[in-house]
Amino acid sequence: MNKRRLSIEITDEEQIRMHNLIPWGLVSRIMRVLFVQTLDLIESHGEVVLGAILSGKLSALDLLRKENSNEDKS
Repeated sequence: MNKRRLSIEITDEEQIRMHNLIPWGLVSRIMRVLFVQTLDLIESHGEVVLGAILSGKLSALDLLRKENSNEDKS
């Protein structure tokens, strides 16, 4: 399997937060997981997911809350 690189722009402040909050070596793994999960959401629910993310109406925290509420119902 060939691997490709994805490059994104971040601000100086975002880079400082990243270095302070995420242990060394985990950033690319975390970004890869988030990317794949986003692709999965788009495949499951369509492009509305993109609009929801970009508008701020859907966040990773929302998804965590939904997952926790589903576990509580089990």
